[in-house]
Amino acid sequence: MKALFVTYGGGHVEMCLPVMQALRRQVPGCEVQLLALTTAAAVARRAGEQPLGYLDFCQGGEGARAMQYGQQLIGEQQHPDVAREESLAYLGLNFLEWVDALGETGARERWAQVGRQGFRPVQLMRRVLQSLRPDVVVATNSPRSEQAAIEAAHSLGIPTLSMVDLFALPGDPYRARSVHADRIAVLSEGTRSNLVDAGVAPQRIVVTGNPAFDSLAGAQAQSAAGGFRAERGWGDQRIVLWAGHMEPEDAEPRWAGSALGAAVQEHLVAWTLSQRDVCLAIRYHPNEWHRFAAPAPHPRIHWSRPDREPLLPVLAAADLVVVQATTVGAQANAAGKEVLSLSFSPLVQRCGMDYARLGLATAVPDLTALPGLLEQRLASARRGPAAARPQEPAAERVAHEIASLVTGHDQGSRA
Repeated sequence: MKALFVTYGGGHVEMCLPVMQALRRQVPGCEVQLLALTTAAAVARRAGEQPLGYLDFCQGGEGARAMQYGQQLIGEQQHPDVAREESLAYLGLNFLEWVDALGETGARERWAQVGRQGFRPVQLMRRVLQSLRPDVVVATNSPRSEQAAIEAAHSLGIPTLSMVDLFALPGDPYRARSVHADRIAVLSEGTRSNLVDAGVAPQRIVVTGNPAFDSLAGAQAQSAAGGFRAERGWGDQRIVLWAGHMEPEDAEPRWAGSALGAAVQEHLVAWTLSQRDVCLAIRYHPNEWHRFAAPAPHPRIHWSRPDREPLLPVLAAADLVVVQATTVGAQANAAGKEVLSLSFSPLVQRCGMDYARLGLATAVPDLTALPGLLEQRLASARRGPAAARPQEPAAERVAHEIASLVTGHDQGSRA
């Protein structure tokens, strides 16, 4: 059996890695490959994997053309956690597919209109799959290359599974896709219901939980939290985690881009320094942390860089987590943390991922309300990681579903 996982970074690669390990345990001799896109590659290597990237498929005359286009497009697209050659290959091969389909002028017009957000290289993924010849293709609900891999596999008759990280709320583009995986592994019954309401066939959907959440409970989290506190000398002090990300560039100017994150960070730093027993950890999305400025060094403030530190220790150590629309909000809730949701965030308002409205957090209506809510919710925060869950880990459930797609012995959901 040969399985190919295709994933972007952030919470998406964190979903895939434990499933890859579970699949190897369940199917001895299974060959598991990972096409790790952008920031996912560094995370995968730190986990002991040897991922493939776009550069591995950027060869010959086509590859040379792609690299030339990549040089023209890269501008400020370069991320510090991604090798420059990989970025050139990613941009160039995706753009080359537009050139082949639309012509040079049409491709440049499309780039000007939608940029890299419009990439969906189905033809490239067909060639990748024809080269690697997997028996099953696994991705998450991330768009662009992940969705292209699902569509390419569908056209080649290769079984597919996708993992949906959160809730598939109305407005989520995943609901409107014309091609879905043969099997869709979801977080909860609520997610399943939302997809069925959107017209996805119920028999495709199985409730497994999110594999990225498996590590949030029990001894592993307890050990990680203790190590994090000990390394910084924070002992039993209360810890707030600010897990932020960029806002839409066309949002209200005072919040657009990195502005909201910077404003929240400034308020949190000032409030933390006004307290005697509070520490602050600041962590931005793995694809965006380099767009924000680190605060001045202070013994009670920690700048958590995703390229150097995994999420688990800082999340497990935290007593309270402040979020916009990041997956970290759901992870924090699953870990039993107090969560404050910035309901005034433009992205939260646009995408509907308001953890307060979902019953998983306390709403922060504006920045002025943040200090009072921090004090109120910290007072009621439960200390320490959540207790170990008795049910089978999500990673094992998803691996079972993947294997059943290939063997044909589908035992259905074990949720």
